[in-house]
Amino acid sequence: MASKTFKKVQGEVMRFARKNGLSEPDAIAMLRRELRKEGISMPESMATDAQYENQRQEFEKGDPVSKKNAAAAKTAKDAMKNGGMAYGKKHMYVAGGDVKMNPGLKALKASSPEAFNKITQS
Repeated sequence: MASKTFKKVQGEVMRFARKNGLSEPDAIAMLRRELRKEGISMPESMATDAQYENQRQEFEKGDPVSKKNAAAAKTAKDAMKNGGMAYGKKHMYVAGGDVKMNPGLKALKASSPEAFNKITQS
């Protein structure tokens, strides 16, 4: 089995972090942990262990800029979780619901009944 590269581990961790809503400090900690587990050295562009520890402590102390940015990101994410606004009306991205017949759907029904059925049936 081929050993993992930094980019591969980084990609896996970032996908996991996004999917599970991890904060940036948690994602960085997970990346560092996974790199150690795989025996991959930290690139020069990453903070040393001492620098990382200082950054982590500063974040935990309550750096107002970091907390403000984290709070703004959480608010934006929560706002989009259940949908958003379009033309002044709330809508849901994946909530389902009825699809009303329109000229585009009529044309789709004629050209691809299978696709039409997938869209209009819940």
